[in-house]
Amino acid sequence: MLRRVVFISRTLSPAGLSTMALAHILGAAERNNRQADVTAGMVLHGDRVVEAMEGPDHVIARALERIHADPRHTDVEVILDAPVTSRALNEPMAVCDDPEAFLRAVGVPCLSLLTAEMAQDVLERRLAA
Repeated sequence: MLRRVVFISRTLSPAGLSTMALAHILGAAERNNRQADVTAGMVLHGDRVVEAMEGPDHVIARALERIHADPRHTDVEVILDAPVTSRALNEPMAVCDDPEAFLRAVGVPCLSLLTAEMAQDVLERRLAA
């Protein structure tokens, strides 16, 4: 069974995370996700991150356990956790290159205000594109 999870967390602020460190983290995530058959998308804005993950139920459950234990993430809030029949994401780790445009598209000033309905809408629009 496929599972989709969307979570929001606080993370290291851009000032506390070098471009090289971010590239290393994303590269490792892409490699691990590819091996585990997980697709994911991430938006970074200030000290917040929103990530959507899709993959086999047991793999996503283990990923969530790692995220909750990772000191780089605090205030982790799962806003969507549901079984799905098909994927909306098709890359092992995609990163939004324009977080401000993402926020305008969903109509919120901050990622912390993103709701499950908004996240689901973004993913459904992605499927339709």
